Amino acid sequence: MLVGHLFRHFIFSKRAGSLVKRISWLSMIGISISVTAFLVVLFVMNGMNATIKKRILGLEPHLYVQAAGVSSAASLEAHPVFQRLKEHPENKAYVYETQDVIIRSQDGQFRGGVARGVTRESLGYFIEQLQQMERNQRQSDSPAYFWDPQDVPEEGEIIMGVDLAQSLGVFEGDYVTIVSPSGLLLPPGETPKFERLRVKRIVTTSLADIDAQYIFYQRGKALNSLVNEGMRKLGIEVWLPAGVSVDAVKDDLLKFEDVSVETWMDRNSALLYALKLEKLTIGTFLGLAGMIAASSILTVLALLLSQKRRDIAILRTIGFSAKQTVRTFTQLGFILASVGVLTGVILGTGISLYIEANPIQLAASQIYYDPSIPALVDFTLVFGVLIVSGLIAWFGSYIPARTASEVQPSDALRMK
Repeated sequence: MLVGHLFRHFIFSKRAGSLVKRISWLSMIGISISVTAFLVVLFVMNGMNATIKKRILGLEPHLYVQAAGVSSAASLEAHPVFQRLKEHPENKAYVYETQDVIIRSQDGQFRGGVARGVTRESLGYFIEQLQQMERNQRQSDSPAYFWDPQDVPEEGEIIMGVDLAQSLGVFEGDYVTIVSPSGLLLPPGETPKFERLRVKRIVTTSLADIDAQYIFYQRGKALNSLVNEGMRKLGIEVWLPAGVSVDAVKDDLLKFEDVSVETWMDRNSALLYALKLEKLTIGTFLGLAGMIAASSILTVLALLLSQKRRDIAILRTIGFSAKQTVRTFTQLGFILASVGVLTGVILGTGISLYIEANPIQLAASQIYYDPSIPALVDFTLVFGVLIVSGLIAWFGSYIPARTASEVQPSDALRMK
């Protein structure tokens, strides 16, 4: 009760100094803005990171399995590790082949790329996932998505990433020439093996590696002439059902001899680390900005203590101990900071919840991979901000409040 009374009359009453009152308002507003910005930015980054991970999980296999010494798709399908994966019908496991290639357009443009040969079922699942993501992402007034899950490349046809197609100046229906890099090592005069393929579709996945490097074809219906070039690698791509631990399946598959397993997290470790580092860096600097705004509480208490020395002396005269005086003024600063922190938490969480329910749509959607700004609220972070802010506010108020115990009642009361 006493602390609340002093808070109203020492800081925000008409008797309070105008300088103290103005700085107090500025302090609370500054803390509120800092906490709001901290939460909104971090929650928006959470949403963006979750969108990236969701897209990776939807379009990239959860596991890549390779068996040493296997040189044909039939041998790999008969391998015990493939049979183990097929024991669970909900697992989607397909044999794939991959090789580095050189792609030449009709205009003479060259680019390096990765050719990935998969089964018809795998391509159909990939297209279906891409269709679902694009349907969820586009606005209601956008045109219908033109892909059909059965619209897969047939004999002599490929699918190409959009960035790779743009760098080559290639459009759907154009023909490209695929050459193995081993052909560059041939003696002068010898012609390397090549294959001329038609670009059936150009896809946009919003994954940089796929859009800028990959071409897809149906295994066995393209690039058969490059099989013996020594660049081809065979493996098993696996999509797991929701709720199944990728690490648990990986540990189970590693029990087989001469088998290597790579998860989607292993393949994207650099990207995931960059996202964590970006979030940590931005959060650190926003937190430091908030601490700078909160340091104005020190100024408020310093001015208040210098102006209220006689009031402090009266409190000491009527029986307040030095410890009680310090605690009282510490609570004053803590309440002042808490008003700003609570306001910022309420505003930041409320704005983030609204963005989470209604992602902001960018007008220039054709420029960006994802035309929306999402958010993902983490209430653990909200409680963490409240606890850490409370500790900082308490210790920040305690430091200047200690000077209140140094006031001598006799000296203060003699002052005019």
